[in-house]
Amino acid sequence: MAAGDYARDMPSNAPEWERYERDRNWLWGAVHELPAGVLWGATGATAAECAEMMAGLEEFASVCERLGLSEDHTAFIEGCRWHFEHYPHYLGRRRHFVDYATYVQDRKGSLTVQLPTAPRR
Repeated sequence: MAAGDYARDMPSNAPEWERYERDRNWLWGAVHELPAGVLWGATGATAAECAEMMAGLEEFASVCERLGLSEDHTAFIEGCRWHFEHYPHYLGRRRHFVDYATYVQDRKGSLTVQLPTAPRR
């Protein structure tokens, strides 16, 4: 499955917990290599792919809200959001930076995003 197919392949009537687990794993896959960069599958994300990840992140935030997990997942959601918004900017100006970690530090961002503990169902 391509990285961007996560939402299209999930039926709209899928159980919320399945959607939660799938989106959580997909988002973690995008940020687990920080501060090296944001991933799209096995490669670095493009600006367009970051925009698609932002849309997926908003859906994940909605699912978390419906499941009553918003408070526990706020840091993860905000961390992903920061990187999905900033990584395209970095890509357009990367010649001015040693690497993405330097870019993040210069902007007072977090070098990592912590995966929230999956709740018991």
